[in-house]
Amino acid sequence: MNKKTDFTGNSTDLIIFLYKKRLPIIIITLFGAVVSIIISLTITPMYKSSVILYPASSTSVSKSLLSGGVKDNLMAFGDEEETEQLIQILESNDIVNYIVEKYNLLQHYEIDSTSKFKRTNLYKTYSSNISFKKTRLQSVEIEVFDKDPVYAADIANDISHYADSVMNKIRKKRAWDALLIVKYEYKKLGKQIQEMSDSLSSLNKLGVLDYTEQVTSYSSGLAEGIATGKISASGIKYLENKLKSLESYGHSYNEISNFIEFEQARLSNLKGKWVEAGVEYAQNLSYIYIVNEAFPSEKKAKPVRWLIVSLSTLSSFLFSLLFVAFTDFFSKLMIKIKE
Repeated sequence: MNKKTDFTGNSTDLIIFLYKKRLPIIIITLFGAVVSIIISLTITPMYKSSVILYPASSTSVSKSLLSGGVKDNLMAFGDEEETEQLIQILESNDIVNYIVEKYNLLQHYEIDSTSKFKRTNLYKTYSSNISFKKTRLQSVEIEVFDKDPVYAADIANDISHYADSVMNKIRKKRAWDALLIVKYEYKKLGKQIQEMSDSLSSLNKLGVLDYTEQVTSYSSGLAEGIATGKISASGIKYLENKLKSLESYGHSYNEISNFIEFEQARLSNLKGKWVEAGVEYAQNLSYIYIVNEAFPSEKKAKPVRWLIVSLSTLSSFLFSLLFVAFTDFFSKLMIKIKE
């Protein structure tokens, strides 16, 4: 009678099969465990430091402090959009280049300075060690991993402080552009008003001082003089000439007067805008609120050696099962082929 060796798939056969193949399973599993231990011991320990911060509201300082209407809350935290904007600032090349240069990260990360792809490798390492994320409370977390706990804390704090400087620089540039525009318009309008005022002065020299009052005065005087006969013919002639003169220059006088009155109001408004733009440019308020500053960590954050060893050992065990199952199947297949 032939000995039955085929695997039927029930639990007893499975246990027997694993028992017969215990030696390769144990060897492969132990080999994986030993290798994972060695690898985990060679991985450089990394320390984590983080900063929690909020963006400030983008409320205009000048409008909040100088406007006579309802004032916005200058001290309020920013909303979701401003949080996203802050993250974009944190990821900007301006900040990356500042940190790379200040901490000499090319050398610190031990990147070959002669490599053709040194910048690519540098930024890849930077991105893997430094990250920014929005929390569920709409704050921003700056997370830095480094082999030196002091470096990790210093980099995280420097990023948060320099981000404020970058935001100030961006807004100052915009405020300066606005200041130049308002200044130009103010001076341009002031020159136009001065030209019109000079024209009005010329009309004043011609005797046109206040068109409406003068016409009313001369007309009533003329009418009364004619009616009562108290004004001589020369007096009547004088008043008639005055009225004709006013009629010649009256339209121009009214147009210039109305223009100056209207544009003076606009000039006053532009002056207010100029003051606001000057305040926006001059102010140096912080655009972020730092809730938690980074400090050097006392414990490494990664690698978690026990987790690496555990997962690697489990993976080795599963691989060993697949390996012995495949080899058993393959050997039986070859026997059947030879029969």
